[in-house]
Amino acid sequence: MLFQLFSFVLLLLSPAADAFVTSSVSSSRFKAGLSGNSNDGNRVGQFAQVVLRQSSRVEVDVAREYVAVVDIAKKYVPAQSPRRENPLKHFSEGYSRLQSEHYLVMAFLQAGILASGADAATQIMEGASPVDLGHVAAMASVASTMSGVMNAVWLKQLENAFPGTGTKEVAAKTLIHAIIIASIINSAYLVGVPLFKEYFFGGSLHLPPLSLPVIFGGWKFDEFVTLTKLEVLMFIPYNTLAFKFVPPQVRPLTHAAISATFNVAVSAITLGYFNAWCENASSFISSH
Repeated sequence: MLFQLFSFVLLLLSPAADAFVTSSVSSSRFKAGLSGNSNDGNRVGQFAQVVLRQSSRVEVDVAREYVAVVDIAKKYVPAQSPRRENPLKHFSEGYSRLQSEHYLVMAFLQAGILASGADAATQIMEGASPVDLGHVAAMASVASTMSGVMNAVWLKQLENAFPGTGTKEVAAKTLIHAIIIASIINSAYLVGVPLFKEYFFGGSLHLPPLSLPVIFGGWKFDEFVTLTKLEVLMFIPYNTLAFKFVPPQVRPLTHAAISATFNVAVSAITLGYFNAWCENASSFISSH
């Protein structure tokens, strides 16, 4: 039945049928039939109206048959399950969007969270119980502002001043970061962590006295030299690769991840563990 209906529709839509209708419409007898001037014209006009009505009915029937076939197909043909998105790709796209839209906020959060974890891990390795949360908060404050926000600003300024990944540009950015920026950040750790720990997170919130010996009391030359040596060993190789291969939008995250390892040493120095670690490492090496 469905095949016959389709055949009839194709016959009506064929070129021969079009030519027949066109010639009939263009003929004077057909015009006369439509205007009612002759009996033959009336018969031709009535025949054309019948053909049009029948073709409309056939089209409606065919449409109904098509809908019925589609309904049956939906019942018995299993629908294809949508392709599952790659979670890693989805996370990467979301992070890139956040990094581009909230560059400084993301740098602030990343550095603060990683530094907090590094400081807590350092205390746990030394058997601290409970963990000194005041020191953790002091480390997070300095890290989020200096290693996070300020470092992100300076990285962007370096990229604008020396755009590109050529050898000269990479060398200039690496040396400037290691000599100038890193020295400022390391000094901020040595000064800020003891200061914040004592006056802001030590149990009683109060401002430190306006005295340079008090404010800069945590800065010691030996500790600054130690951090500078670690900076040279860790960040010059990292910055050489980062300025060459890592996109500028992602650098605050990768820098914060490397800084988390570096912050273990900063925590050890500000907590007074570092010298003991060095002595234990030296005695272990000498005994073997």
